[in-house]
Amino acid sequence: MLKYSKIKSPVFAVDMNIVRKNIKSIMDKLPKSCIFRPHFKTHNNKITAKIFREFGVSKITVSSVEMALYFRQLGFKDITIAFPINVREQRSLNKLSGNTKLGLLCSCISSVNILVKMPLIKADIWLEIDTGYNRSGISWNDFEQIENCIRVITSCSQLNFKGFLTHNGLTYNLQSKTDILASSTDSIKKLKSLKDRFSLFNPLISIGDTPACSIMKNFNDVDEIRPGNFVYYDLMMLTKNVCSREQIAATVLCPVVDLNPERSEIVIHGGAVHFSKESILVDNNIVFGKAIKHIGKTILDIDEHIISLSQEHGIIKLSKSKAEDYNIGDLIEIIPVHVCLTADLMKSKIVHYE
Repeated sequence: MLKYSKIKSPVFAVDMNIVRKNIKSIMDKLPKSCIFRPHFKTHNNKITAKIFREFGVSKITVSSVEMALYFRQLGFKDITIAFPINVREQRSLNKLSGNTKLGLLCSCISSVNILVKMPLIKADIWLEIDTGYNRSGISWNDFEQIENCIRVITSCSQLNFKGFLTHNGLTYNLQSKTDILASSTDSIKKLKSLKDRFSLFNPLISIGDTPACSIMKNFNDVDEIRPGNFVYYDLMMLTKNVCSREQIAATVLCPVVDLNPERSEIVIHGGAVHFSKESILVDNNIVFGKAIKHIGKTILDIDEHIISLSQEHGIIKLSKSKAEDYNIGDLIEIIPVHVCLTADLMKSKIVHYE
């Protein structure tokens, strides 16, 4: 039970029962042949990591060497760093590869050529493939570069070519389940073509985006999935109908600090340092979070939005209630736009409850 009376400043509140349900909903869909390697950057804390352990999860994904070291200290021994290898962190990578089943990402032939000259790094190597997102990675049809990368990796005794990995970030920009599935199908089709073309090396296919992994029902064409956002979900996923309101596991509780009745607005202690400045369009309006509960003399469900953020301030526009209904010191519960960023910003202000 969450004790509202003890909350003095913005708090990131995580419902562990919903977390468990979200994890189970993904795992129940996977065939035994598909590896579940959740991305821990979403929660990035030991309490939620412990819940994953309850489900027998031992293989994880992270987004940085620092994060890999943190979760290695917590006992996770099979870690993929799903970010282009940063060769400046060679010393830490040496340390990690000495006691960890380490997976690293190479996004071009240049990084492969540098990596093979680091003899103390022993790791599984994934080639990051760009299937259309245009962020990082080798284009899926750049067969010459892909072949060169595989040739160099397989010639190096301390490295093991693992397969093809992608993050289809295009799905985060799509609004319908039909479009998300179509994009995911296209991305997987491109990876399968590479798997067939380079079958001599027995490559695996790894995908990672939460929108697709949440609504896909058949994972027979992939060998590994790495979603992360699904463990908490957020406003972005909710507006796409990727999740339901009941699957939102993490919210932010913010005190009301000012009232503006003439503008039908309230000001909360909750700004960019808590939510980031990521926004989303809702009914053609830019919003920075969705207010769902007013905790005052009584506890009421509401449906409002944060319309403006500065460093510490947030402004909520009231459409169905008047500012007179709120008091200084009340709490407002808010669904963040992008929970991964919010969780990182508020990692020192987390409350887990059941």
